[in-house]
Amino acid sequence: MVGIGLLAACGAPVAGRPVPAAGFGPATTPATSPSPLSLDGVNLCGLLTAEDLTPAGGLKGEPHKRTATFPEACGYPLGNGATSDIALVALHKPLSQVRQDQPAGHAETTLGYPTWLHCAVTDGYRTCTATVEVRPDRSLLVAVDKRDISEAALVRILQPLAERAVTRLPRA
Repeated sequence: MVGIGLLAACGAPVAGRPVPAAGFGPATTPATSPSPLSLDGVNLCGLLTAEDLTPAGGLKGEPHKRTATFPEACGYPLGNGATSDIALVALHKPLSQVRQDQPAGHAETTLGYPTWLHCAVTDGYRTCTATVEVRPDRSLLVAVDKRDISEAALVRILQPLAERAVTRLPRA
């Protein structure tokens, strides 16, 4: 898991204007606010299923807590690829901090919730994260780390995972 540990690292600046990722919504304020979500007692290893992970290569083994990566995280080992391919769901810091930490990312929305999308490559592994603001003080980070994959292909995998994880969070 090379890339997920480096999520806070800044990537090199890319010329031009970011293009919204396929599937994520535009970074506009919706006409109605999305339902408030609760993070109390959330089972992070229950936010994604084996079926959800099929497009990412399928679940290879049991989901498990990844406290070395994030204090509150669950890693989902992926099959049909490199041995370190992984999906991750974590409770994370406020979205405003994530934006500062990842200036190469860009704003999107996930089911009406403000989202910061960021991708980076380290040692052949591409990591893309969708950090979704579910409360002003906390966000839900959904990440996929895969070897030898294009950014567009990885974002197409990440987007439905982020949506599924958000829809499984309890309403406040």
